[in-house]
Amino acid sequence: MNDEKGAKRILITGAAGVVGTAIRKHLAGRYAFRLMDVKPVPDAQPGDQTVVGNVADFQDVLEATRGVVAIVHLALGSGQRHGTDANRAQRTIDVDIRALYNVYEAAHVNKVGGVVFASTNHVAGLNEQDGIVARPEMPVRPDGIYGAGKAFGEALGRYYAERKGVRVHCIRIANFNGKDEPGRDYEPGMSRWLSPRDAAQLVWRCIEAAHVPFGIFYGVSRGAEKKWDLTTSREVLGYEPEDDGSLEQWRTRYRGSPTTT
Repeated sequence: MNDEKGAKRILITGAAGVVGTAIRKHLAGRYAFRLMDVKPVPDAQPGDQTVVGNVADFQDVLEATRGVVAIVHLALGSGQRHGTDANRAQRTIDVDIRALYNVYEAAHVNKVGGVVFASTNHVAGLNEQDGIVARPEMPVRPDGIYGAGKAFGEALGRYYAERKGVRVHCIRIANFNGKDEPGRDYEPGMSRWLSPRDAAQLVWRCIEAAHVPFGIFYGVSRGAEKKWDLTTSREVLGYEPEDDGSLEQWRTRYRGSPTTT
């Protein structure tokens, strides 16, 4: 489905969040938006379609996905990084995993062209802790329940791609602060920052990669080569980051600031 100007309409879940807000700025004009969140999106623009709904409710998702060409699934259970392991596990099961099934199944039912799933570098976070450069084809090594839940989302996406014909691209997002600078001092090769415009580039490249039925791609800007291998992102999608989290100008500005989360 296109808007009156012929732009492809995409659904963004979690549209009012940090990632959704930032990438909409860089995708405006390229796509028409349908914005889904549990609350009204405060900065929705004329021409945006808005949906107040819960991604953990299948009927809400089924309705929201009708007539769009792609889904950018960013929604996440609130408070996922905080609380006890038991609380995080409960949110992962009750919200995140349920929502993933809803998005993939609704995409299948409504014949949506593809799903871009916001995964995380924490799917293989133990590689980073052990000083191993991670590549998408390596076994998953989650460093917590959050990463394990995202690993399930990638596995479920592969199932829907290979057995249900839903094109699925998983972006393992690194640190995302929604700003045009990293906000921290990262040594060369050790950056963890994904800039808004690089995130938006990855999203639109995934949406347009109709020749790729399934893929896992690391989402980080330049300066992270000692942590994550971007070869797949470059060769399969044509991704070339425009920003660098380890530039001297940032290192000088933020020298002495913490570099881990």
